Amino acid sequence: MLTDDERAAFLQSITRVRQRAAQALRQAQGADGAVAFIAQLHRGVDAVAEQARATGPQPACQAGCAHCCHLRVEATEPEVFHIAQHLRAQPPAAQADAISALQRHATTAALNPASPARQACSFLVDDRCSIYAHRPAACRKAHSLSVQHCSEQSATIPQNLRLLVDAEALMAGTTLAYRDRPLPASAHELNTAVLAALTDPAALHRWYQGDPAALGPTPAQDPHTPNTPQHS
Repeated sequence: MLTDDERAAFLQSITRVRQRAAQALRQAQGADGAVAFIAQLHRGVDAVAEQARATGPQPACQAGCAHCCHLRVEATEPEVFHIAQHLRAQPPAAQADAISALQRHATTAALNPASPARQACSFLVDDRCSIYAHRPAACRKAHSLSVQHCSEQSATIPQNLRLLVDAEALMAGTTLAYRDRPLPASAHELNTAVLAALTDPAALHRWYQGDPAALGPTPAQDPHTPNTPQHS
């Protein structure tokens, strides 16, 4: 739990990020430019994570550890379109494989929507992320200080609070800057949203025109408006 002073500093950080991101987004050219800007957020979260590793407790996460890749992952519209653009640049066979994997994921999730199974992310291949360079901020900030907690599917995972606070400030500020544009930026389930972006050629245009349902129904909850990070 943050103290009052820490929460005030957190909210001030969000405001600073929002202002800088909004200025940059005003200069973005077209829908592709607005989507490309999301890479700035990803670089920022990566820098925060690297700094946390250098100065704080070491995360237990290692290549090939994929416990968190079996949980629900959320991404905003610009992140989803960023991934879709990357996949469209791949050979046709790779695109077809990606769509098939996403469709299988959607089918499995639809079998029990009230309590979805802990199935692997569609982009997890041989316990490695196949879109690692384009993964959303939620994945970039994810970390654990205990492999045991992850393997046991513990309700609480010990984490570096400083990393969470700094990453959440970047994510919330960037989300608000997109909305100031105004462009929809809400949290969508990653697999379902990327499938929609890949199979609906008009989705990007509708999003850039301000359609909040370009990737499907507007989510009921949005964790980026903004929440206070909790430490476990």
